[in-house]
Amino acid sequence: MSDCLIVGGGVIGMMSAKYLTQAGAKVTLIDQQVCGQESSWAGGGIISPLYPWHYDDLTNELSLASQAVYEELCQQIQDTSGVDPQYRRTGLLMMDEYDSSAAQAWLAKFGVGYQAHDRGALFDGIAQVRNPRMVQALRGDVEQLGVEIIEGIQAQSLIDQGDKVLGVETNQGQYLADQVLTCSGAWSSQWLDLQEQVFPMKGQMIVIGAKPDLLPHIVLDQGRYIIPREDGKILVGSTMEDIGFDKTIDAQIGQDLFEFAVTRFPELSAYPVVHHWAGLRPATRSSKVILGRDARYQNLYHNTGHFRNGLNMAPESAKRICDLINA
Repeated sequence: MSDCLIVGGGVIGMMSAKYLTQAGAKVTLIDQQVCGQESSWAGGGIISPLYPWHYDDLTNELSLASQAVYEELCQQIQDTSGVDPQYRRTGLLMMDEYDSSAAQAWLAKFGVGYQAHDRGALFDGIAQVRNPRMVQALRGDVEQLGVEIIEGIQAQSLIDQGDKVLGVETNQGQYLADQVLTCSGAWSSQWLDLQEQVFPMKGQMIVIGAKPDLLPHIVLDQGRYIIPREDGKILVGSTMEDIGFDKTIDAQIGQDLFEFAVTRFPELSAYPVVHHWAGLRPATRSSKVILGRDARYQNLYHNTGHFRNGLNMAPESAKRICDLINA
């Protein structure tokens, strides 16, 4: 039996497993599919909320604290796993909202500055990682630490006794542990009775097969972003579609994303769209993260509902849940 059973192997689950194991816990992590292949794989990898003044203080605290450790963390997991997450401090050029009253109040409150740019405001401290490589590196790291990862296991219900949970009932039997941590993202409310529902928010994205150094910065405008990768590929996203567990792609949306990028950078019209996909973000109606101990059970914890910000909040979210479990 494990000290802690983690349900969900995205970046939040694996990062939580990393911190708990480093604190001395024996951790088992189960995932209904393959670790890191859902929202953690599908996103853009920007290490910042897109418009941070749209979010509550907790989201900003988790994001800012995570930003401060991300470069060192990526180097460490690269050294351990042999996989480069491609952390790059490319900066983010914001074309809208930065001069709004809400934005200016947030910038003053958190002491964040930017450089004037002829097309907006350049936040030169913003970095990115390449999501598929990040989750691959993180998985290699936690396996080296001794985390037991079991995939293809679907959680169905909690096994409880009074004010404690004994473990989780799955489609392949019972998994028991002293502590249970749920990190099951958009699927959380499929098997848990949470105080606030977590639901999937679909996002479609494309990749343009461009050349290296065509764009120097991440670009953000009208809620969509353009991200230049190290190898020259340009990632463009993302839609917001509240339509349930549906990851089908729409060719017209792909064309709309391409036109969004080309309108701002006409030189991109010379390059093809090489990939189009969709992911499911774990959203809540309040847009707030669910991070803490369950109100009904003394040894059940939740780290979910991170919406678009799971990757950029993961280190500090994992640290805080580890501190709670070990308190």
